[in-house]
Amino acid sequence: MTGERERAIMSVVSADIPRPHGDPYAGASRVVPFRLAVTLAAFGLYWLSAVILQARDATLVFGADAHLYAMLMEGPVDRLTRFHPLTTAMVTVWLKLLAPLTVWIAPKLLFKALFAAVGAAGVWAAIGALEAVGGRRHALLWGIVYASALSVWYFSSIEESKIVTTTLTAFYIAVYLRLRTAWSLRDAALLTGLLLLACLNEIVAAFLVAIPAVDALVQHGWNVRRQLRRNWWIACHALAAPAAFLFLELVVNGWLVPRDGDPEGASHLSMLLYYLARHELSAAAVYDFATRWLFFAIAAPSIEATWGAGDNYMGDFPPGLMGYLGSPLTTALALVAGAALAVSLLPRQRGKISRDTAGLMLGLACCALLRALFFFLVYPGEYMLFASAAVLPHLMLVAIPFAASAYPRKQGLLGGLAALLFIVNGSFILGP
Repeated sequence: MTGERERAIMSVVSADIPRPHGDPYAGASRVVPFRLAVTLAAFGLYWLSAVILQARDATLVFGADAHLYAMLMEGPVDRLTRFHPLTTAMVTVWLKLLAPLTVWIAPKLLFKALFAAVGAAGVWAAIGALEAVGGRRHALLWGIVYASALSVWYFSSIEESKIVTTTLTAFYIAVYLRLRTAWSLRDAALLTGLLLLACLNEIVAAFLVAIPAVDALVQHGWNVRRQLRRNWWIACHALAAPAAFLFLELVVNGWLVPRDGDPEGASHLSMLLYYLARHELSAAAVYDFATRWLFFAIAAPSIEATWGAGDNYMGDFPPGLMGYLGSPLTTALALVAGAALAVSLLPRQRGKISRDTAGLMLGLACCALLRALFFFLVYPGEYMLFASAAVLPHLMLVAIPFAASAYPRKQGLLGGLAALLFIVNGSFILGP
């Protein structure tokens, strides 16, 4: 009886779930070995980068709090547990599981391996998502682009909760693409679990709900009755976000963790009001944030990030895009990236985007835009801390029209982009 009920539900829901270019897992056996190789290479790269960044004292640029997370080696930290309990729990379990290895490997190095592993897991998920929308031929190259993106690479190489949110975002998108191909209660439950975990690590992850919600609206319109009949699961799925918020505010803050009297860190609402009161809105501020959010989070404009450094701030890149013209490598990267955008958007090369695909693209765009708008209003100065979770949606918004383009040499262009991005951001990681 249970099987019949589930099949009946699936027949109603899956009949109208939009389909991407094809089953993202079709023919996966030919891709998996290479996907695994890229993932393992990313783990090794991130772990090595962690040692390099530590050695050259570069773990605190962009406003990162690696020094605060390093304290988790000694036990839970109230502020981190209040706002990022998932990261705190992961660190606790990781250190206990790997405690026997401290005979051969320094505990600090094992601690850094956790964040490298989380970042590499995100690369695995991102390749699956990019394969679903960008085609199997380009998936691994797009995966290298994602793995080499500055904010993903950097936050996988230091102690920070941001890479946990970024990786959960990649898995959320990958699972949703599978769900919209072949709806099942199992994957819907998995997607809801990922949303819950992401919100427990960073409550702003609630914006992920925009992806399926907007996708459904584009596909089926604003008819409420029709939407509830076909996409009731999205409404149920979205309840994970307020459930996580209530758990954070009623269970974690004030019970598991003592309340803090500082308005900047007393609670999620207190922190929001504190930063909103400090924000100044101007056209220059919008431009500065947009360029940093869209470009600096993916490609380093220079080998150093010392601009604005002071007593309590290690520095950032200078504002503006002219930094990309400061060296032959960054200039070449800018030209190749511009060519990839041109291939995707110019009328002579642009491919046709179906309504089905447009729904997915609009959902990704809304999710990324909501995240950007929130952090622009709340904490624009530390954009890099929050931009890594938007990297995959941004790349997918390029990968989809790029795959549909009629340009005949896409493989070479994408390969050049991946190679240049790796070299440019690798130069930043190595330092001057």
